[in-house]
Amino acid sequence: MSETIEMEFSFDAPPEKVWRAVSIAQYRERWLPGADLAQDEPVAVEEGTAVSYRMRDSLPPHEESVVTFQIAADGAGGTRLEIIQRLVVQVPAAANTNGETMMLAA
Repeated sequence: MSETIEMEFSFDAPPEKVWRAVSIAQYRERWLPGADLAQDEPVAVEEGTAVSYRMRDSLPPHEESVVTFQIAADGAGGTRLEIIQRLVVQVPAAANTNGETMMLAA
C-alpha cells in the first residue's frame, strides 16, 4: 500500500472561493465528510493556501492519515487544488508496557 496519494484539480473559480470550500466545515463536507475525520479541527492551517485534517478509517485497523488541501492561483483567474493524503505510521506499544519498568540482574 502506498503511503502517499496525490491528486490535482483545476477550477474556474478564484482561490478565495476554493479556500472557503475546503476550510469551512459545511462546505468541506463535500470534499471530506466530518465522519471521516479523527478530529473536527484542522491540524495545520496556512491561511488561504493550505489546510490539513487528520482522518481515521472507520474499519479496523483504524489507520490514520493526514489530508492536506493546497491552493494556488493558476495565473488565468482560476485555481489549482492539490490534495495530498499521507498515512500516519503508528508504532504499536509493546505488550508489556502496562506496568513499572523492572531491571533484571544478569
